[in-house]
Amino acid sequence: MQITPEVDRKTRILEAVVELLAEHGYAGATFARIVETAQLSSTRLITYHYDTKQELVAAALRHIGERAQQFMVPAIEAEASARGKLAAYLRSNFRFLGERPAYARAAVEIARNLPRETADADLREDVPVVLLAQLFVSGQESGELRRFDPVVMAVTVRAAVDAAVERFARGDGMDLASYAEELCAIFDRAVTVDTTPGDLGEVLS
Repeated sequence: MQITPEVDRKTRILEAVVELLAEHGYAGATFARIVETAQLSSTRLITYHYDTKQELVAAALRHIGERAQQFMVPAIEAEASARGKLAAYLRSNFRFLGERPAYARAAVEIARNLPRETADADLREDVPVVLLAQLFVSGQESGELRRFDPVVMAVTVRAAVDAAVERFARGDGMDLASYAEELCAIFDRAVTVDTTPGDLGEVLS
């Protein structure tokens, strides 16, 4: 997003924080730089909305999550099956990374610097984990997916994506499309009913 005076002030502030975190790291994302990047007249316009830097970067992390959801939801909703939605979740997530690499770098920088209590609170409110778990429950109820703990699987999917994000943010030269396809294959096999004898899903049911 181009940061212009016409954009909502809070959005300009959060986009500026994302840009600065990606370019200069947590320490370099100073209020003075945010004022300049967001084209504000004073740091008071930041503290009017956010009392501390910790509160500000936590809001920036939520902003990144909201932007990712806006990008991904149409692709997910276009799929009818649980397996299709899971694949769309993974593929659209990686497309988002490719189109908004600064968001990936900023998210990793925030995760490394937020205090533990804030990180724990974010985990309890991890919307993607909740939605993935609900998707898995729905797929199990319809008989499309095997029996497994939906929360464990949702956390595992998220952990795989987060690990990829961190690697991408380091500039490892990942082929994002190929990486997404590998994860699609892995998790499709993990959730799909196996009709062969001794299926783990049968054991757990």
